[in-house]
Amino acid sequence: MTITDERRALPPVLDELDERNARYAAVGGAVGFGMVLIAFWAWWPAGVVLGLVVGTLAVLHVGRAMTASAFAEPADGLHELAGEEELRAEFRRLRVRLGDDWPVFRRAALQVTHAQWASVAGLQRELRVSTATAQHLMGQLEREGFVGPSRGTRPRVVRLARDRAPELDRLMRL
Repeated sequence: MTITDERRALPPVLDELDERNARYAAVGGAVGFGMVLIAFWAWWPAGVVLGLVVGTLAVLHVGRAMTASAFAEPADGLHELAGEEELRAEFRRLRVRLGDDWPVFRRAALQVTHAQWASVAGLQRELRVSTATAQHLMGQLEREGFVGPSRGTRPRVVRLARDRAPELDRLMRL
Protein backbone atom coordinates (compact mmCIF):
# COMPACT_ATOMS: atom_id res chain seq x y z
CA MET A 1 0.00 0.00 0.00
CA THR A 2 1.09 3.38 -0.79
CA ILE A 3 0.41 6.58 1.00
CA THR A 4 -2.22 7.55 -1.49
CA ASP A 5 -4.07 4.32 -0.92
CA GLU A 6 -4.15 4.97 2.83
CA ARG A 7 -5.56 8.39 2.26
CA ARG A 8 -8.27 6.94 0.15
CA ALA A 9 -9.19 4.46 2.82
CA LEU A 10 -9.37 6.96 5.70
CA PRO A 11 -11.15 9.92 4.13
CA PRO A 12 -14.51 8.21 3.60
CA VAL A 13 -14.76 7.68 7.39
CA LEU A 14 -13.64 11.25 8.10
CA ASP A 15 -15.96 12.56 5.43
CA GLU A 16 -18.92 10.82 7.05
CA LEU A 17 -17.99 12.29 10.47
CA ASP A 18 -17.39 15.74 9.02
CA GLU A 19 -20.62 15.54 7.06
CA ARG A 20 -22.56 14.43 10.13
CA ASN A 21 -20.98 17.21 12.23
CA ALA A 22 -21.73 19.73 9.49
CA ARG A 23 -25.37 18.57 9.43
CA TYR A 24 -25.60 18.82 13.23
CA ALA A 25 -24.05 22.28 13.10
CA ALA A 26 -26.45 23.41 10.37
CA VAL A 27 -29.48 21.94 12.14
CA GLY A 28 -28.30 23.36 15.48
CA GLY A 29 -27.73 26.79 13.90
CA ALA A 30 -31.16 26.73 12.26
CA VAL A 31 -32.81 25.65 15.51
CA GLY A 32 -30.90 28.33 17.44
CA PHE A 33 -31.86 30.98 14.89
CA GLY A 34 -35.48 29.81 15.03
CA MET A 35 -35.45 30.01 18.83
CA VAL A 36 -34.07 33.56 18.67
CA LEU A 37 -36.82 34.51 16.21
CA ILE A 38 -39.46 32.91 18.44
CA ALA A 39 -38.02 34.72 21.47
CA PHE A 40 -38.13 38.05 19.63
CA TRP A 41 -41.65 37.33 18.43
CA ALA A 42 -42.80 36.30 21.92
CA TRP A 43 -41.04 39.05 23.90
CA TRP A 44 -41.48 41.96 21.51
CA PRO A 45 -45.16 42.47 22.45
CA ALA A 46 -44.24 42.12 26.12
CA GLY A 47 -41.63 44.84 25.67
CA VAL A 48 -44.13 47.08 23.92
CA VAL A 49 -46.71 46.54 26.65
CA LEU A 50 -44.11 47.19 29.34
CA GLY A 51 -43.06 50.39 27.56
CA LEU A 52 -46.67 51.55 27.27
CA VAL A 53 -47.36 50.86 30.95
CA VAL A 54 -44.22 52.61 32.15
CA GLY A 55 -44.81 55.54 29.77
CA THR A 56 -48.41 55.95 30.92
CA LEU A 57 -47.39 55.86 34.57
CA ALA A 58 -44.74 58.51 33.90
CA VAL A 59 -47.26 60.78 32.15
CA LEU A 60 -49.75 60.38 35.00
CA HIS A 61 -47.06 61.11 37.59
CA VAL A 62 -45.92 64.26 35.79
CA GLY A 63 -49.55 65.36 35.33
CA ARG A 64 -50.29 64.91 39.03
CA ALA A 65 -47.15 66.83 39.94
CA MET A 66 -48.13 69.70 37.61
CA THR A 67 -51.67 69.80 38.99
CA ALA A 68 -50.42 69.78 42.56
CA SER A 69 -47.99 72.62 41.86
CA ALA A 70 -50.70 74.62 40.09
CA PHE A 71 -53.06 74.34 43.06
CA ALA A 72 -50.33 74.72 45.69
CA GLU A 73 -50.18 78.47 45.14
CA PRO A 74 -52.49 80.25 47.57
CA ALA A 75 -55.65 81.89 46.30
CA ASP A 76 -55.53 85.25 48.06
CA GLY A 77 -59.01 86.47 47.17
CA LEU A 78 -60.20 88.96 44.58
CA HIS A 79 -59.83 92.15 46.54
CA GLU A 80 -59.35 92.87 50.16
CA LEU A 81 -62.35 95.19 50.33
CA ALA A 82 -64.05 95.67 53.66
CA GLY A 83 -67.69 95.12 52.88
CA GLU A 84 -70.33 94.16 50.39
CA GLU A 85 -71.09 97.79 49.51
CA GLU A 86 -67.48 98.40 48.53
CA LEU A 87 -67.58 95.32 46.32
CA ARG A 88 -70.85 96.44 44.68
CA ALA A 89 -69.36 99.90 44.04
CA GLU A 90 -66.23 98.32 42.55
CA PHE A 91 -68.34 96.09 40.25
CA ARG A 92 -70.41 99.13 39.15
CA ARG A 93 -67.20 100.98 38.21
CA LEU A 94 -65.99 97.87 36.40
CA ARG A 95 -69.29 97.57 34.51
CA VAL A 96 -69.06 101.20 33.37
CA ARG A 97 -65.40 100.76 32.39
CA LEU A 98 -66.10 97.57 30.36
CA GLY A 99 -69.30 98.76 28.71
CA ASP A 100 -70.52 96.25 26.14
CA ASP A 101 -67.94 93.68 27.27
CA TRP A 102 -69.58 93.38 30.72
CA PRO A 103 -71.93 90.40 30.03
CA VAL A 104 -69.16 88.26 28.51
CA PHE A 105 -66.70 89.36 31.22
CA ARG A 106 -69.22 88.42 33.91
CA ARG A 107 -69.72 84.96 32.38
CA ALA A 108 -65.93 84.52 32.10
CA ALA A 109 -65.36 85.55 35.73
CA LEU A 110 -68.03 83.15 36.95
CA GLN A 111 -66.74 80.32 34.75
CA VAL A 112 -63.15 80.75 35.91
CA THR A 113 -64.16 81.01 39.57
CA HIS A 114 -66.40 77.96 39.37
CA ALA A 115 -63.86 75.83 37.44
CA GLN A 116 -60.80 77.05 39.41
CA TRP A 117 -58.88 76.74 36.15
CA ALA A 118 -58.14 79.60 33.76
CA SER A 119 -56.83 79.31 30.21
CA VAL A 120 -57.59 81.00 26.92
CA ALA A 121 -58.57 77.68 25.34
CA GLY A 122 -60.89 76.89 28.26
CA LEU A 123 -62.64 80.26 27.97
CA GLN A 124 -62.95 79.85 24.21
CA ARG A 125 -64.48 76.39 24.60
CA GLU A 126 -66.81 77.11 27.52
CA LEU A 127 -68.05 80.55 26.43
CA ARG A 128 -68.06 79.72 22.70
CA VAL A 129 -66.10 82.83 21.72
CA SER A 130 -63.22 83.40 19.30
CA THR A 131 -59.61 83.04 20.33
CA ALA A 132 -59.06 86.79 20.15
CA THR A 133 -62.07 87.42 22.40
CA ALA A 134 -60.89 84.76 24.86
CA GLN A 135 -57.42 86.34 24.97
CA HIS A 136 -58.99 89.76 25.54
CA LEU A 137 -61.16 88.37 28.33
CA MET A 138 -58.16 86.68 29.97
CA GLY A 139 -56.30 89.99 29.91
CA GLN A 140 -59.28 91.73 31.51
CA LEU A 141 -59.59 89.02 34.16
CA GLU A 142 -55.89 89.43 34.95
CA ARG A 143 -56.11 93.25 35.13
CA GLU A 144 -59.09 93.04 37.47
CA GLY A 145 -57.40 90.53 39.75
CA PHE A 146 -59.55 87.45 39.09
CA VAL A 147 -56.62 85.41 37.76
CA GLY A 148 -52.87 85.53 38.15
CA PRO A 149 -50.32 86.23 35.44
CA SER A 150 -49.52 83.81 32.64
CA ARG A 151 -47.20 80.94 33.62
CA GLY A 152 -46.28 79.51 30.25
CA THR A 153 -48.22 76.37 29.46
CA ARG A 154 -49.57 75.98 33.00
CA PRO A 155 -53.07 77.26 33.77
CA ARG A 156 -53.33 80.58 35.54
CA VAL A 157 -54.00 80.77 39.26
CA VAL A 158 -57.60 81.72 40.06
CA ARG A 159 -57.56 84.17 42.95
CA LEU A 160 -61.10 83.68 44.13
CA ALA A 161 -62.11 80.47 45.91
CA ARG A 162 -64.78 78.25 44.36
CA ASP A 163 -67.08 78.59 47.38
CA ARG A 164 -67.26 82.34 46.70
CA ALA A 165 -68.77 81.83 43.20
CA PRO A 166 -72.43 82.22 44.34
CA GLU A 167 -71.52 85.40 46.22
CA LEU A 168 -69.68 86.71 43.14
CA ASP A 169 -72.71 85.95 40.97
CA ARG A 170 -75.01 87.81 43.37
CA LEU A 171 -72.70 90.82 43.56
CA MET A 172 -72.16 91.04 39.82
CA ARG A 173 -75.89 91.21 39.11
CA LEU A 174 -76.61 94.91 39.18
